Amino acid sequence: MTTYTYAQLEQLWINNGGARSLAPVAAAIAEAESGGNPAANNYTDNNGTQTSWGLWQISDGTHNMPVANINDPNVNAREAVAKYEAAGGWSPWGTYDSGAYKAFLSGSTTPDPNVPSGGSGPSGASGDTQQPPGDGKPCLVGPFPHTSFCILQKSQARALIGGSLVVAGSGVMVVGVILLMAIAIGRGAGRAANVVALVPTPQAQAAARAMRTAGKVSGA
Repeated sequence: MTTYTYAQLEQLWINNGGARSLAPVAAAIAEAESGGNPAANNYTDNNGTQTSWGLWQISDGTHNMPVANINDPNVNAREAVAKYEAAGGWSPWGTYDSGAYKAFLSGSTTPDPNVPSGGSGPSGASGDTQQPPGDGKPCLVGPFPHTSFCILQKSQARALIGGSLVVAGSGVMVVGVILLMAIAIGRGAGRAANVVALVPTPQAQAAARAMRTAGKVSGA
């Protein structure tokens, strides 16, 4: 795996449409972001909500590749130039806002035209500095060949499974409550029947009085 020097990073920036006057800052940011490693992918960036890819840590705010072959140094540099132009400055890079890039900044380094070609990382080689959990792929379903579109991410699948378990648990709880209510109603009906059976009818009371009068029943 090739690690790009500061001078090579300057030239990458220039080769892919970046202004020559901005090359020193661009190279310093790439050094601060990735150490010049084109396979430096951060799969847990921004509190785990996104993946940042390659030399300039390019991200679209998700775990998907923003474009195909994003770990290719030229593709990554081209996306960095586009991101700079869209933002009108260096604000997309935290190492610029924090000032971390200044530790690498050199205004006297001449861009090196001998820039190695090719890339590394998920688009075609190995050497990632970080790996996502599990099998190393944040996408559970997808992406389609030659695209970065992910149909279902692992985080989304976990959320769906969790929601299904909650719904299933609620259903079981409802069934349990219904069964308890049925049992309680049945017991209540049994008690009512016993009470009715213990209350003598008028006919039974009359018969008892007649028997006592005749002396056939005692102590009633």
